[in-house]
Amino acid sequence: MTPELANVAPAAVGAVEDRRVTEELYRTAYVGDRRAAIAAVLASLFVASALDRQGASKSVWLWCGVCVLLAVLRLLLIWRVSGARQSQDALALRGPWLALLTVATCTWGAGPPLFLSQTPAADTLLTGIWLASAGLTAPLLAASRPAVYLSLLLALGPLLATLALNGSGDSLFLTVLAAFFLLVLMRLALDQNDSLALGLAARFHNEDLVEQLRAQVEVVARANREKTRFLASAAHDLRQPLHALGMFCAALDQRLKDIPEKPLVRNMMDAIEALESSFGAMLDISRLDAGVIQKAPQTFPIRDLFRRLYQQFGGDAEARDLSLRFRAARRKVLSDPQLLERVLANLVQNALRYTRRGGVLVAARRHPDGVALEVWDTGVGIGSDKIEMIFQEFYQVDNPERDRNRGLGMGLAIVQRLCNLLEHPLQVRSTPGRGSVFRVIVPAGDLGTIEAPPLEADTLPPRTVARVTVLLIDDERAIREATRELLRPMLVDVIVAATIAEAVDLAKQSSAQIDLILSDWRLRGQENGLDAVRAVRAVCGDSTPAVLITGDTSPELLKLAHERGLVILHKPLQPRELMRLVERLAR
Repeated sequence: MTPELANVAPAAVGAVEDRRVTEELYRTAYVGDRRAAIAAVLASLFVASALDRQGASKSVWLWCGVCVLLAVLRLLLIWRVSGARQSQDALALRGPWLALLTVATCTWGAGPPLFLSQTPAADTLLTGIWLASAGLTAPLLAASRPAVYLSLLLALGPLLATLALNGSGDSLFLTVLAAFFLLVLMRLALDQNDSLALGLAARFHNEDLVEQLRAQVEVVARANREKTRFLASAAHDLRQPLHALGMFCAALDQRLKDIPEKPLVRNMMDAIEALESSFGAMLDISRLDAGVIQKAPQTFPIRDLFRRLYQQFGGDAEARDLSLRFRAARRKVLSDPQLLERVLANLVQNALRYTRRGGVLVAARRHPDGVALEVWDTGVGIGSDKIEMIFQEFYQVDNPERDRNRGLGMGLAIVQRLCNLLEHPLQVRSTPGRGSVFRVIVPAGDLGTIEAPPLEADTLPPRTVARVTVLLIDDERAIREATRELLRPMLVDVIVAATIAEAVDLAKQSSAQIDLILSDWRLRGQENGLDAVRAVRAVCGDSTPAVLITGDTSPELLKLAHERGLVILHKPLQPRELMRLVERLAR
């Protein structure tokens, strides 16, 4: 055994004895014996033919026939083993195979005592044939130690005894040569057996480790799915009262006119909108992870985007006593204008938040790969050890007290996901105390292919009647009442239902046509908004406009809803968004 095998063997003794290793060793030996049996048939025929030419007795053909018969029986037995599907079959046939191999080897080994000493030339020829057959058989059967001993000792033992008893000088030389050959061959076969056993033990050990790792990965994935499901459920439960609160405040704001308490209601609305902004950021992350946001690239001048950004953030920069400059340099880019605007808006907003003095510069520069859109600031900067961390959700540089006025720490996480979606490389360079620059590489656009900005498609058909009937399906009583109070001044009849069965009954009993179905995603029990819309449309018609309102942010739900082609509004729903939706029906 080699030194490497000797070092590994003690630690792998238990593995080598494993039933799987033993079974695989015998399967390997069976495959090798298939070739050995075929070689035995050819060698027997060759020996019988050679001895027959030299005038040997006809018994040599009888011996040859027995050898061929035993080889055929071995092939049949091996064929049965190779066709077995149960692992125990390979080990169950180990005994019959070794017994048949023993008989076959003894028959082959009986050849030298029967036919040796015919002539010196024949003795040398037979000795060479027997040594060659042993040299061929040993590595083929090395997977089984008993087979090694049987194939070598029983095949060459009678040859060695016959040569030793002959006593001549040539026979002595052949005896020493055969004995040395036997020892070397035995050592090589046993080392090969050790290598096979240890290799199989290592393979099965690795397979066990892989299986354990796969199980652990599945546990982690399951835990991650449960975490996502929990967060989605928690977000839904938090959005429900916030959604109702926003509706009640909007209804109250409509009714309070020119009274001292009016600013209090406005402050309440501002606080609710701040909460909605927080939920909106988490929703953006979920939608991007779900892959439901699709890009629509087109060529457009970057100055238009910069103009909108200045209108959006110019007042904020002035309030902070910071300069905000834009340099478009007549650049044209090929990208999705809305998604790219969100990327730059987050970067500009982030730069303004972390800049105490100086200002922010947004520039479009020529780049080998197109146009580099850069956002420079003179802010606090970012340490090199924190560059990767700033793209994590909720992480903020230099904000350990979690000041809500400085954001949630979701902006750069959204920027990175949007850049990945748009396939725009995102680069960061920063020096602590001096500022940072964020660079987005965008393909350059061709001026001749500038397209008119696409108009937003209506999701609901216009109507000419003034009165609108809305069927609201939601299991939360507060949301049903708040929605009814919000839409009442708009001459909207709101029919409310808590379950699918109740919604179907109300749709059948309604004297007015149902103009819009508003359904929550999660209803009572196992009911959901998709089933609710399907059931109500079966009564009112498949063309009835329907909107799914959900506070769930799970990627699976977003994919499912978009695949079904449903219009989705997310809780907490801003009252003005719902009112605009209903106003389009009343036109």
